[in-house]
Amino acid sequence: MASRALIVYGPEVARSGLTCLLDDFIRQRTGLELSERFFSLHSRGSIGAFYSLTNSTGGRHWPVVLDLFDTRPVCASIWSGPNALFLAQELKGECQPAQARRGTVRSLFFCDNPVTNLIHVSDSHEVMKAELAILRTRFIGYEVAAWNFLNTGCITHSSFETLLSVLGDRGAAQRFGNSGDSSALAHARFCYTKAILLALERGLTTTVQNYFRGDRAGLESLVRHAPLLSSWDRLILEAGLFSMPLWNRLLQKTRTVEKASDDYRVHPGEKT
Repeated sequence: MASRALIVYGPEVARSGLTCLLDDFIRQRTGLELSERFFSLHSRGSIGAFYSLTNSTGGRHWPVVLDLFDTRPVCASIWSGPNALFLAQELKGECQPAQARRGTVRSLFFCDNPVTNLIHVSDSHEVMKAELAILRTRFIGYEVAAWNFLNTGCITHSSFETLLSVLGDRGAAQRFGNSGDSSALAHARFCYTKAILLALERGLTTTVQNYFRGDRAGLESLVRHAPLLSSWDRLILEAGLFSMPLWNRLLQKTRTVEKASDDYRVHPGEKT
């Protein structure tokens, strides 16, 4: 039986130019059809009411979520088809991209933090009805042109990319264009290694290590290193504090396994 699902794109989707890619991805993976799209402009009150419906306002990263959505537009999309809500929920992925199941939205599209993780999907049909009521009270129109105008042509939602930019890799945000075919893990691994090398060159190893540990002192040191940092980039770096410890452990473990594998290939006779 046909049903509906509410999928909300965050403001970072517009800034990173991912709207069409996400639309196509959802269609191809679920077979659902886009039946309605409109735009809303949140206040701190409305975003609080929206996430209170699912008791999602208590996380450590919640203040950054408020900063992200406050007076920034969101794109509300209604998708229709059999088992629509279930399929949308399955496709979303975990809040933390480092823990997202492979093939989900948050395991792709350069996701790397729990704040700018691209999409929201309703928890149930009852919650969806209440969420839609909030979004419609903040309605600003159906015109997609203004939303698309926000596209910067760069990857602006990635904490790793912003870190590389602060460390002097100015081409980082455009390295992959706007392709969504690179996994979040592959992207994180590349940026993590690059950041370590850049930090070593610039005498910022301790600063970057602190940031990877989720230490706010590392963030403040990065901000001092880049005094002209925009408020958006500061927000994205701060969002990274809530995911970098996970990535740090995951990527260090991956590097250890890869090194052990390389050692075995070079010296296979020494395996015990």
